Amino acid sequence: MKCAVVGPGALGCLLAASLGSVCDQPVWLVDHNEERAQLLRQQGVVVEKGGRSERFAVRATADPAQVGFADLVLFCVKSTAVATTLNHIRPMMAEKSLLLAFQNGISHLEELKAFGLPGAWAVAVTAMGATLLGPGRVRFGGSGLTRLGWVGAGCGKSAFGLQGAADLLARTGMAVRVEPEILSHVWNKLLVNVGINGLTALYQCPNGGLLAHPEALARMRAAVEEAAMVARAQGIAITADPVALTMEVCKATSANISSMLQDVRKGRATEISAINGAVVAIAKDLGISVPANERILAEIKSLEISYLPYFP
Repeated sequence: MKCAVVGPGALGCLLAASLGSVCDQPVWLVDHNEERAQLLRQQGVVVEKGGRSERFAVRATADPAQVGFADLVLFCVKSTAVATTLNHIRPMMAEKSLLLAFQNGISHLEELKAFGLPGAWAVAVTAMGATLLGPGRVRFGGSGLTRLGWVGAGCGKSAFGLQGAADLLARTGMAVRVEPEILSHVWNKLLVNVGINGLTALYQCPNGGLLAHPEALARMRAAVEEAAMVARAQGIAITADPVALTMEVCKATSANISSMLQDVRKGRATEISAINGAVVAIAKDLGISVPANERILAEIKSLEISYLPYFP
């Protein structure tokens, strides 16, 4: 079986290294940048864990045609790059290919449905932690359950099968479970991201810092409660107390610098449209008022405008 990881970010590098330790042949790591791909081919992926570093060989490339048809594709690009990257990796997808989508937020679900992949696709929701230290260098941030599941029309035949993919990932030491109702877990993670990511970027603090800031905490509560209302209005079975869950995640990851805060600090586009922005869009269709989420969306967009290049 041929495995490929798309996106050499923190999660992509960690998954490529993990799979490389159990697969018979090197795992492909697909980038959009040939210069970085060349560096990854030369140095491999280095994972720091428990004070030790280990190097894993990968077949890095910026040309998906070099990979050929892949049986399993772990799709780890940011939500902002989903559409363009799906088009880029089309040469890797065959009728029996299986793509696992690891994006934050929920906007990627509609993009995957609309794209019409030749193979099957499913959603992955992971609680694993990883921090990218540099190209191909990642620090393991903690274990967590990874859930896999079909979303409607994404279900299809694949050489791997969803349980086969789960079994392979489990061989790396990951905790993996196939879920019959993955949307509940997608939304539970979204609710946490709604309450943490944008606010950490606005208040320039690690996750735990939100709990020590009364204004930020009040805004977190309001945003999560609004998003929960939107989920329930769609009949999605979410956790009973999403605010408590979000606060628990803040405590458990108190020193973590959220991906959105990292993006803002590095002057990159954020995933705000796929997180709070997605809640705002769905709420509008449902006729539900979500002012707390609208405010976070507007303030992050204003931040982006201050540093991103403008193309008229």
